[in-house]
Amino acid sequence: MSRVRIAVVFAAVVLQFAASRPSIAADSGSYRFVDNWTTFPEGMTAWSSATGVDIDAKGNIYVFHRNPAMPIMAFDKDGRFLRAWGQNMFKTTHFLRTDRAGHVWVTDRGDHQVFEFSADGKLLMTLGRKGVAGDNESRDAFNGVADLVIAKNGDIFIADGESTNTRVVKYSKDGKFVTWWGGKGTEPGKFDEPHSIAIDAQGRLYVGDRRNKRVQVFDQRGQFITQWTNLGTPWGVFVKGDRLYVVDGTESNCLYIASIKDGAVIERIDGLKNPTAVTVDEKGAIYIAEVNGANVRKLVKAK
Repeated sequence: MSRVRIAVVFAAVVLQFAASRPSIAADSGSYRFVDNWTTFPEGMTAWSSATGVDIDAKGNIYVFHRNPAMPIMAFDKDGRFLRAWGQNMFKTTHFLRTDRAGHVWVTDRGDHQVFEFSADGKLLMTLGRKGVAGDNESRDAFNGVADLVIAKNGDIFIADGESTNTRVVKYSKDGKFVTWWGGKGTEPGKFDEPHSIAIDAQGRLYVGDRRNKRVQVFDQRGQFITQWTNLGTPWGVFVKGDRLYVVDGTESNCLYIASIKDGAVIERIDGLKNPTAVTVDEKGAIYIAEVNGANVRKLVKAK
């Protein structure tokens, strides 16, 4: 093969690789990791596999990790330990969310249940039946329940999809079944492992359709709005303002920050280890739960 032909082939490969990568906005900021951002309670020296993280209106940070003695942990905005609860309560910890009332919600993927707690750990509501696996038509049972989000009016939207179920389920604020949508498939509105769900200020829902490698956007009736396929393999999704945050826990091990207007990537942050959940505080600090990394990472804008 001539040198000219080799050069042409090499250039074509480079161009194809570049085209497959998401575009990065020139004005994107840069972040730095903050080590040792929290103070652990006595008897604890490290995180277990972290699967959920979120922040309440007061800036308190809640972490859900696979430590049977204290699976739900609360820290103040400065990282000081406040309290923990849920000892030996969960089979397989998964996502954690906070709502406008300051309540803490978690999913137990292994026992197919969703729990609502007060900020001090009092159990307020349970959805799903312990150890009972439902199907897509079930009204009171899940199968591999993954994530959830709470709307302004208290309606509950659950991503029920890290097993054979492939749906989003809607409940009223008092836990009554309303509807579900999805089903297995690749066409718009269908899912293949709806693993995470987020909501924006307008009430639009963003579903991380993991095996289909896309984020789908819906209204609260389940009507499909749009989808984006340039955000890797979405393990966890979160919306803050006009930004969509997506963590990819595959070998990519990265965080995408994108516009909720069109899904365009603003920044990509690498250097993570099996990230599964992401949240952002009022100052723009990012917290990421890592499963295999057994860590909760904090990132802040570099000055």
